[in-house]
Amino acid sequence: MSILKLKAYIAAVKYGSLTRAAEALDYTQPSISHMIHSLEEDYGFALLIRSKNGVQPTDNGSQLLPIMEDIVVRYEHLSEAVYAIHGLDVGTVRIGAYASVCVHWMPEVLKLFHEKYPKIAIQLFEGNSREIHEWLDAGSIDFAIGTIQPTDTYPFLPLKDDRMLAILPKDHPLTQLEKIDIHTFEKELCIMPYDDTHKDAQAIFKAARVHPNVTYQIRGDEAIIAMVKRGLGITLLSELLVQDHRDDIECRPISDECVRTIGVASKTEIKSLSPASRTFIPFLQEWIQKN
Repeated sequence: MSILKLKAYIAAVKYGSLTRAAEALDYTQPSISHMIHSLEEDYGFALLIRSKNGVQPTDNGSQLLPIMEDIVVRYEHLSEAVYAIHGLDVGTVRIGAYASVCVHWMPEVLKLFHEKYPKIAIQLFEGNSREIHEWLDAGSIDFAIGTIQPTDTYPFLPLKDDRMLAILPKDHPLTQLEKIDIHTFEKELCIMPYDDTHKDAQAIFKAARVHPNVTYQIRGDEAIIAMVKRGLGITLLSELLVQDHRDDIECRPISDECVRTIGVASKTEIKSLSPASRTFIPFLQEWIQKN
């Protein structure tokens, strides 16, 4: 079995184009086409439907695709394990993370990690809650750094509690209070994220049986903060997310202390992740404890 043939087919399906698959794998288009044709000959049936608009998997190809993806991932884990036995730390780690984690944790973490493990490549993907869940389910990332909800079934390693705060304009009357009652969000004009992007805030309101008085619903964190700065309403966001904006806004804790737990979520047990991933995660844990 040729792992390269499997990678060629997986890339062709992913991009819907032999040319784009060739670019992604740094091969020529005829080489990719030849590898996939050879794979079809090995299996005795077509794997791709080819047309002027690109390529797509046949029914048989779709059935085999997740198995192929699993084989490629396990082969990469095997290669990393062999290198680890020889005392060489190599491999690639694909991480999906919230914007707050990407901005406030990862730049320093990746710098220090690269200095210690220069042969381990890190691919970092910034996403919201919905996107990260999709990436985990599709196997596009090795693990996520974010939060999970009670209904999620992902293995989860807690890293740090992150307080959820009421975010207010500088001149808002509520700034006179030391803490904000969660039910205040039913009375005040609120700027809230969409349900699929910030599940932590939604979970807190749901648990308290609070229905925020939503006047604007925004998908981007920076846009929400900018609108609060302009006095268009209040919101509920995490402390980590707003730490670079503390000079322009006011933050108050919720009366009933509310936190979200940031951690590592994976599709499989963390002990089953690649050697490179299992090198990165303890490194991240140690950095968080020191900072």
